[in-house]
Formats: sequence, C-alpha cells, structure tokens
Amino acid sequence: MKEHADFWIARKDFLDNLRYIRGAAVGTCVGYRSDLGLWGQWLTEAERDWRQCTHMQVEQWISWQMRERGVSAHIIARRLSCLSSFYKWAKKHGLSESDPVYLADKPKRSQRMPIWLERDEQARLQRASEDIEDMAESITGRKREQVLQARRRYDCLFGLIQNSGLRISEALAVQVQDVKMVNGVARSVRVIGKGNKERCVPLPLSFGPSLATWISEQPTDDGYIFAKAPGDRPPSARAARLYLRQLVERAEINKPVTPHKLRHTYATRLLESGAQLVYIQALLGHSNIATTQIYTHVADGRMADVV
Repeated sequence: MKEHADFWIARKDFLDNLRYIRGAAVGTCVGYRSDLGLWGQWLTEAERDWRQCTHMQVEQWISWQMRERGVSAHIIARRLSCLSSFYKWAKKHGLSESDPVYLADKPKRSQRMPIWLERDEQARLQRASEDIEDMAESITGRKREQVLQARRRYDCLFGLIQNSGLRISEALAVQVQDVKMVNGVARSVRVIGKGNKERCVPLPLSFGPSLATWISEQPTDDGYIFAKAPGDRPPSARAARLYLRQLVERAEINKPVTPHKLRHTYATRLLESGAQLVYIQALLGHSNIATTQIYTHVADGRMADVV
C-alpha cells in the first residue's frame, strides 16, 4: 500500500476515472462526489485515516447519518454503493488494502411500490398540456408564441418518455440523427444510457407521427430535438421537472409525479399488456433484472382479476 495518499486527491482521481475511463454520466459523478465528500468530512471530524477504516467505522457513519440527519435507508444504500466502488478502485491502485463496506451491517430498505399514472390520469395530463386558454405573456417578458413553443416542446418530451420509458437525461439528449424515420414516421430512437450503454427503443405507431411532426417543424436538421433554439442545448432536467409539476397541478393529479414516474408508467403499461420482464428490462436499459421486478405490482392486480 502506498504510504502517502490524500483522500481528497484520491477522490478526484477516482471521479476522473469514473467519468473519462468508465464513461459514467455527469449526474452520476456529481452524486458520487457529494457522497464521498460526506464520507471525507466525517473522517476528518473523527480524525481517522481513510485507508485504515474497517466495517466498524462504516457502521458508525451509517448510524450518524440516520440518527443525526434522518437519512433514509434508501439513500444510505446508494451512498454505500458509491463508497464500495471507491474502495474497490483504491484497492486496485494500491491506495487501500481492503473494502470496509463489504462486511458492514447495512440497513434494510423497505420495498417501495413505484408510482405511476393510471390511464385516466394520463388523459388528464394530456388535456392540461394541450389547454392554451390560460396562456399569456409570461412575467419574464416572453411572448405568447414563445410560451406556446415551450409548452409544445415539453408536451412532446413527456410524450416521448411515456411512449419509450427513457430517463429524463436520455430523452433530453436525443438528437435528430438518433431518431429512425420510416415513411415520415418516427419508428425508433437510439439512446446512450447509464454506463455508456447503447440501446434502440422502438416507438408505438400511435406516437411516431407526433414525434416526426415535432422534428420536422424544427428549423435545423441536426442537433438536439428538444433544443430551445437552433444550435442551442435542450432545457435542463430540473426545468423539465418543474414544468411537469405545474402540469400535474393543473390536471389535479394528487400524486408526486416526476419524469421518472412517467417512465414507471411506461413500464406499467407494458406489463399490463403482457410483456415479459426480460423485454421490459431491455427496453428500460436496466443492467439487472432485479431492478425491473419492482413492476410486478401489475401481476398482483392481474391475479385478482383471475380470482
């Protein structure tokens, strides 16, 4: 083991490796940076050497988060996964002798049911998106035409997620050349997902013409399909979440709906239609089918119908 290895330098080297060698998404790297920063601050206050930590220190860190900060078991699990990846990398590069996370007792995560939209709720959301009666010049000075264009952009964006199951980051990153057109209809979309993995997601015929029309009306034949202006970047994921929240309120849907919940809705519709989990796993881009198994709630409903 190397004698001199500063934690903060090691963290930077690990994140560089994660981003530029392993091809992790920017959002993933930001989350890992924050989680490791929390670990580093705790170690500094406890006056402990990060290379000499055992599972006991990890358990103390877990207890501190849950007791002092009220952090949920779900967040703890994510942070432990990050910490384990860091120590495995450090061990491989001779910076640490072991992974202290491996033997640590971890809090059990409660099985959370996914939130999705029922069909009538999807219809109400669509009506709220199409309702332009309440549109006026915004307080930021944008003209009615600009507000209408933004609303149509988000309508198409949320429609794409509900008809393809893309993550919000994946949907916003779609470019014109990623959409396969057949006879003027969008038939599939190419996506670069987590871990830099590529997949091709077919689009239902009911949605293909809408996406094709949106793309054809854009002033350029390349770039992001949801760009705010020619040659510009698309809106941020945060802006999309805020806009969806407004639509949900107008639609009077009493659920915490986010773009990711629209992804859940897509998976739920597939399972309702009889699709096998292995196909849903491929369409969603899950690396582990255990992640896809959260959608078995639909099977429970189907069994009730059989009875």
